[in-house]
Amino acid sequence: MSRRYFGTDGIRGSANAHPMTAEIAMRVGMAAGKLFTNGQHRHRVVIGKDTRLSCYMIESALVSGFTSVGMDVFQLGPMPTPAVAMLTRSLRADLGVMISASHNPYIDNGIKLFGPDGYKLSDDRELEIEALMDSNVSELLAPPDRIGRAKRIDSASERYIEFAKRTLPRNLRFDGLRVVIDCANGAGYKVAPAALWELGAEVVQIGVEPNGLNINKECGSTAPEAWPTRCAKCAPISASRWMAMRTGSW
Repeated sequence: MSRRYFGTDGIRGSANAHPMTAEIAMRVGMAAGKLFTNGQHRHRVVIGKDTRLSCYMIESALVSGFTSVGMDVFQLGPMPTPAVAMLTRSLRADLGVMISASHNPYIDNGIKLFGPDGYKLSDDRELEIEALMDSNVSELLAPPDRIGRAKRIDSASERYIEFAKRTLPRNLRFDGLRVVIDCANGAGYKVAPAALWELGAEVVQIGVEPNGLNINKECGSTAPEAWPTRCAKCAPISASRWMAMRTGSW
């Protein structure tokens, strides 16, 4: 069966153009929320995002869609995609959503869905969501007493940082290391430097001043050519030694 909205990594496109519009985002929330609502207990969805300007619009539309079909929404704010997957499980949510277009420029955006296990939805599930999106969505609406609530989770960053640190050996410390990290003005601009600092490193931060329009702009994985100069200025090694380390010839 052909797909109308979902691609290989969720729904993606230019912001404010089909399919990345507020209307489509609301329909995604309504359809996915209805599909993952089973029984009379309260259901919940976790929503994270990166720093693109359009994330505000898409997040608001998703929240409207989910709450209209009776789902409670936990909003994480800017968080890396793995954090959304982890917190979907940790918060016992029925569904997780990440609003991001990864390393694409700010004009693009995307919606990626996770199941309660924290893994990407199957193709069959995505097709079910598409079918509901194209149906009469007014039939999906919850009665007035079952409309969902939205709540911001202020502890999301701390939860994810602790999780990330626990993946390392308990006695491992980064004391004495100066680490240069380029966050590309993206979703990890807060949690990544904080995690390294808590492990004892002296952290030199690059790309940690997002303004909604500068994600991946001349920084991050799309601008690796700038790294030798940055490291020479910030870290206690020469640029030539850095290049030697990078090529494995030191």
